[in-house]
Parts: sequence; structure tokens; C-alpha cells
Amino acid sequence: IFVILPFCAVVLGGENKLTTANNHFGIRLLQNLPSSGDENLFFSPYSVSTAMGMAYAGAKGKTQDELLKGLGYSRSGLTRDEVLDAHVRHSQKYLPGASNTTINVFNGAAVDESLSVLPAYKEAIKNVFQAELHKVDFILKGQDAVDIINEWVKNRTERKIEKLFNEPLRPDTRMLLLNAIYFMGVWSTGFNEQLTRKRLFFNGGLTPTEVDTMQGVFNTLHNFFDYLQVDVIDLPYSGHDYIMTILLPRKKDGVEALKRNLTVNLFEYLVAELREREVYLHLPKFKFETEYSLKEPLKNLGIRDIFSDGADLSGISDQEALRVSKVVHKAVIEVNEKYSEAAAVTAVGVSRIVGGTLTADVSVDHPFLFFIRNKETRDILFAGQVNKL
Repeated sequence: IFVILPFCAVVLGGENKLTTANNHFGIRLLQNLPSSGDENLFFSPYSVSTAMGMAYAGAKGKTQDELLKGLGYSRSGLTRDEVLDAHVRHSQKYLPGASNTTINVFNGAAVDESLSVLPAYKEAIKNVFQAELHKVDFILKGQDAVDIINEWVKNRTERKIEKLFNEPLRPDTRMLLLNAIYFMGVWSTGFNEQLTRKRLFFNGGLTPTEVDTMQGVFNTLHNFFDYLQVDVIDLPYSGHDYIMTILLPRKKDGVEALKRNLTVNLFEYLVAELREREVYLHLPKFKFETEYSLKEPLKNLGIRDIFSDGADLSGISDQEALRVSKVVHKAVIEVNEKYSEAAAVTAVGVSRIVGGTLTADVSVDHPFLFFIRNKETRDILFAGQVNKL
């Protein structure tokens, strides 16, 4: 058994095609995660895509075909042979030191001592994904194996995710593929803590409750799209490369319809049509943690064979038949007056507009979607839906 654990252009080059694929996959996954007015959503499309990419590297036949389509690779024009090369070039953009924001991406694999991994696959996850390989004993020392994995996760998420597993995994587990991503972004222009007040937020679009709400006047990118009845606003992080993009429907209960109709092309159109203006913004502080089993949502996206007894992961090992038993994703997010911190973002500095642009008044007092994205690469690193505070 094999487990995957992601944590929390006119002419496109390979890495740009990969961005399009990842973003398409991420929005479709957002639409397929369990959702209700009582629960918030938060996950890292980039993390899930990367972990599944490590599985793709060892897949063949129908299993690989489904991943090629389900992960958005074929839709974006990537051929089988281009996928791994695109991952190599794309990962270079997230090396430490490239941003004022702290953004750390780590890949790893925990392999049972009894499994003979093919040299070609070892090379692939090392050279393509820079993955650390750990030998563990799932069969006789299950708790020790879990302790090693939990420590790896804790260290690479700055202790924001303390523990992924509470008990040993099944003894027929042979490999875990791990991806951890940690983001710490300071707002380009922070909120004044002294202006934070209790204001109403309508949980589920219906039930009013008082929550700590930040407020301020910002020169930033914004637009209201009348035909969609949605406000879109960019909140930049210090460093001119990371942005939080908020999609706020005008209808208090409109977030599900907005999410249902969202596509990667529509999202990219919306952010391209934003205009610089003065915005008077009310935004609630929020902090929450999520955990998902992604097996069923991935099946809904057409990725099924990899979970079956007929799975072909012979590119990983020719010693025994392997299949994926589970895909677990855990993520945390905190947004306050000074920064956003996420585990499983710095951004755009803007200057004051000279000349009389209209001031927009945006009050985020009901369910909304948000995305933390890299301005240069266009990657959606994190996606969320705030329903209840």
C-alpha cells in the first residue's frame, strides 16, 4: 500500500504550462472538497499537485493516463515526457532567498525497508522534486515510523503542523510521498491594530456573529464585476511577488454559486482586469486548520485507477504491486493585522494613485473565497473559503 501526503501567455513554456495545469487542478479540487456553511475550506493546490506529481513519476499505463488528464497536464499542453522537466524548472522558482516572504517547499518520501525502489525512480524524486528519502519500518516499528514522519512535518512547517498521524499506519504500507509548504507573508501595507473592531460577519451568509474585523484605506488593485456580482481585491505582501486575492460575492449567500462557476480562465481574467484605486476595506481576522482525505475528491476528478488493485506503479518498484491507499492533506492559515501565515506568500507593493479615482468600499462581512498566489509564476499556492467565524 502506498500513501500520498501533501500538506497543507501567448506561447507557454513548460513551467508556465505546469502553472496552468496546477491552477486548473486546484480550482477543480476546491469545487470538489466537502463544503457547507458551517465549515471553512483551506488547502494548498500547489502542495497536492506536487505530491501527486511524485506519484506520476512512477506511474505507467492507464494509471499514468488518468493522472495526465486529472492533474491538468494534458489540458495545458504538456506531453508525458515534458511533465517532469517542467517540474524541474518550475521548482527552481521557489528556492530560498528569492523573496522577502518566507516560502519553503519541501518534498520527501518515507520508504519501508522491505521495498526495493527502482534506481530510476530514486533519481527522479531526487533530481526532479529534490525529495529527501527516509528508510523506515512500517511492518515491525510502525510507531517509530510515524514519529519520524511527524517530526519531519513539524520541522518543515515551523511547528504549525505538530502532528500528521496519531497512530501507526497499516503494516502493509510501503511508501509515503510527502510535500510540506510553509508561507509567512507580511502585508505590504499593514492594518492598524488600534482600528480593529467587533463587526458582524454573517456565517453561512445567514447568521450574524461579532468578530474582530480589521479596517484600513489601501491603494491597491480592485474591481467590481457587475455580470458576476463579485468584488475582487488584491492585498499585496511586502516584496512585490505574493498576493492574497479575495473574491467577495455581493449576495451574502452567493459564495457557493461563485465557486461552482469559477474556472482557471475566469480567475485569470478577473485578476487581469483589476485596476489600481483607493479601497476602504473591512476584513475579519481569521485562523483555522483543515484536514482532508482526498481520495474521493480525486476520484471525482477522474483519478481512479491509482487507488485500485489494478494500479500500475511499476515505475517505482518491480518487486511487488503497489496502489495508493490514501491521500491526506492538512493545512493551517492565520490572517491578522501584520501578516498571513500558512502551512501545508510576499507580494506587490503599490504606490498611491495620483488623480481622482473613486474610492471603493469593500466590507468582507459574509462568506468569500481567497487565494494566495505568486505574481511572477501565477501559481495558486493556497486556496480557501471562509464560511464561518
